[in-house]
Amino acid sequence: MEIIGIMTVIGVLVGFSWLLLKPTLRPKSKAEKQAQIKASYVLFLDQKLSPYKEEREKLKEEKAKILKRFAKELRHNLFFDEEEVRALLRELAYFEPN
Repeated sequence: MEIIGIMTVIGVLVGFSWLLLKPTLRPKSKAEKQAQIKASYVLFLDQKLSPYKEEREKLKEEKAKILKRFAKELRHNLFFDEEEVRALLRELAYFEPN
């Protein structure tokens, strides 16, 4: 019976110490989040458009579909205002897959 009490006290102490000493996560800044989103879009474009490197018309069609989807997503994104969305989409429009 004593062992259960001791284990409970140890568990409670470990739990409280973890809550007090756990590392706190720093929220990302707007610029960091924008860069992360941009990088994920570039990676997605590269993956989806790579098979069409040689077929220019098909590449254009697929890129247009993807950019429309990105525009719809970005319209509702809190990290981008209208001008930043336009600038990012303009930059992504000139993207060429590796």
